[in-house]
This record gives sequence, C-alpha cells and structure tokens, in this order.
Amino acid sequence: MAAFLACLSLPAAQAQVTSNLDDLPQGKSAPTAKKTAAAPHTAHTSAAHSNTKPVSQKPAATSTPAPAATPVKSAPAHETVPGVPPAPPPPVVLPPPFVPVQLHPPVPPADVTAVTDAASHTESLPDGGLRVLFPSGSEALNADSLKALQAYGTELSHHPEERVVLIAHATLPGDDVSMPRRIALARALAVRSIFIHAGVATTRLYPRALGRPDAGDSAPADRLDVVIETNPVAPSPSANGLPK
Repeated sequence: MAAFLACLSLPAAQAQVTSNLDDLPQGKSAPTAKKTAAAPHTAHTSAAHSNTKPVSQKPAATSTPAPAATPVKSAPAHETVPGVPPAPPPPVVLPPPFVPVQLHPPVPPADVTAVTDAASHTESLPDGGLRVLFPSGSEALNADSLKALQAYGTELSHHPEERVVLIAHATLPGDDVSMPRRIALARALAVRSIFIHAGVATTRLYPRALGRPDAGDSAPADRLDVVIETNPVAPSPSANGLPK
C-alpha cells in the first residue's frame, strides 16, 4: 500500500520527440531546464507573430478582355471551276417489292345492248362528227343507233392522232339540276363503251356531262355530240435546241 502511494506522488512522465540532442532531459532537473530553455523560443515565436502584420487580401484586379482576333480568311479550296462530267449519272433503279403484288387488268367497259322500243336516232354533223338524239329522261339506244355508233367507232380506231370529246346534254321537267346531269353522264358513258369495244383507246375519249343546255342554245336539248379534235403537233426544235 505504501508503494502504491509513493507511485501516485511521483510527477507524470513526459515523452519528448526532438531532433536537438541538447533538449533531451539530463537527470531530475531536465523538465525544468527544458521549460526554461523553451521559454525564449516561445517568446521569440510570439514576438515574431506579434510583429507580423496581417496581410490584407486585396480584391483581384479585373482583367480587361483582350480584343477578339480577326479571323483569317483561308484561300478557296478550288481556284478553278470544276469540269462538267462527260455523262449524266446512271438512273436509280428501284428494287422490286419484297412481297408479291397482284396485278389486275383494267376493267373492260360494260356492254351496251340495244333496247327495242328506244326512240334514239343519229345524224351527222357538218364538221364530221356525229350526233345522237334521245327522248327526255332516257339514255337507251335502239338497234339502228347502236350499229351507227359501232361503225363510227371502228372508223375512229384508224385515226389515233384524233381525240374524241363526248358532249352530253339532258333535260327533265322542273328545275332539278342534278338529275339531268346524271342522265347526260349515263349517255356519255354508254357511247364511250361502244367506242372502246370498237377499238378506240380510252386515252382518246373525253366525256363531258353538261346537263341542261344554256338558255341561248338552239340545238336539241337531249343530245350527245361526238366532236373530233386533232392533237396539237409538238413544236420542232430550232438550231439551238429550243422550240420554235
């Protein structure tokens, strides 16, 4: 117990790490000497800190932006005009579809049959055309009118340079505008079908269903006129390749 009390009365041990051998403790008076020797150093250090004036942080000076450099124009890549290729580029060939496409032939026009009691008849026009006369409200053709139209269509098939305009009119009692135009269209389509079966190309036939005729029209009201027109001749090129 006495030994334990003796240990408590001893001063606490101090560990020192230094690179100066003179600062190491020398016997019992070492701690006191160290404190005495270290005091001047501490005082010097404090004096040094007390004499040092704090450096004031000045705001950074705003730098003036440098003027933008003028871009230097580079020389053109081509100083001469490129030559014209000797031939045009090849045409683009589209590949066929990846799925089979069913092709349907054009639908042929309906056959026109003669009506026995139809009151239609035909007559020639001064300019070489043909006129078909109908009773009011009907588009039926009798056997004579049908034969005349078939013969006329056969003659037209031998002149592919001509185009055929089918101008149809129709009347009905009253002021209805739609129904006369429908009857006129039925008459034009019937004559068109007869001409197609006779050998006239569809691209040469131009039906025009006008319905009621104009007030000053003196021709018969219910009629279809077959008007022949000649296709315009393409202008011949001049010496410089332009049309005359």
